[in-house]
Amino acid sequence: MKTILITPRPFHEKGSEQIEKLEQLGYNVIVNDTGKRYTKEQLMELMPDIDAILTGNDPLDKELLTLSKKLKVISKYGVGLDNIDLKYANEKGIKVCKALGANSISVAESAMMMILTSLRQYYSLCHNSKTGIEKRLMGREAKGKTLGILGLGAIGKNVARFAHAFEMNIVGYDPYISQQQVEDYVTMKSFEEVLEQSDIITLHLPLLESTKNIINDESISKMKDGVIIINTARGGLIDSKALFNALQTAKLSFVSEDVELKERSEELKQMERYNITPHAASFTLEADQNTMQIAVQNIIDNLEE
Repeated sequence: MKTILITPRPFHEKGSEQIEKLEQLGYNVIVNDTGKRYTKEQLMELMPDIDAILTGNDPLDKELLTLSKKLKVISKYGVGLDNIDLKYANEKGIKVCKALGANSISVAESAMMMILTSLRQYYSLCHNSKTGIEKRLMGREAKGKTLGILGLGAIGKNVARFAHAFEMNIVGYDPYISQQQVEDYVTMKSFEEVLEQSDIITLHLPLLESTKNIINDESISKMKDGVIIINTARGGLIDSKALFNALQTAKLSFVSEDVELKERSEELKQMERYNITPHAASFTLEADQNTMQIAVQNIIDNLEE
């Protein structure tokens, strides 16, 4: 009997249908029911006996993968693979899959919400109102603004579709996507051109060596004054120090991020024109169910090969 380890916590509460599906197919399923992420020590105990793992953000490094003598499939509960040693997994012949498209609507909706609330100073309006300050702040419309989208995968394309409905001008950069692969309301540009032309820049890139700190002092210097940056991808795409400095000098008018809280300093989090949420853009009931279904099916398809 093949054993599957499921580490993401939502499965214990909401994934009974998918767990039952695996059990009916004859798999032994181990589900994380601790209410917390597994520690590395706990994973080290479990890895030697599993044939597949359905993982969230567990650090599946070389040390852990070396222990996994039977492991054939790693299925990601999401799309970001930066927590997995892909090179070593490939050397060991381990198939790595991601839940493509499962949460693209949820994340794109969150990005669009962040664009609109940043333009309208919604966060400050709410904070002021709750503290008894009756002050109407001047916002800006989305219509007519140029939105630069860095990364035109499923999420980026959905953001473009939503932004088009708001009559925004849309420019995009993605080294793997051509003009023929996007709608005609998106104009593909170079990275530098997107930086120079955009009023708002939204990031939908994977975190790779080539994209780490892609937003830094140099790239920010090429932007218009008063640009808004939206980041629902990974904190590592933006250099924290450069971000702080650009907000302090008002080179950036507002930054809204949905990244892990530990990726940003307390000093940055307290800035008035900065907002952060705990990497929750994909947390909708619909995205949860889609991601669970696709991640489980990826295991079934690849274990049965």
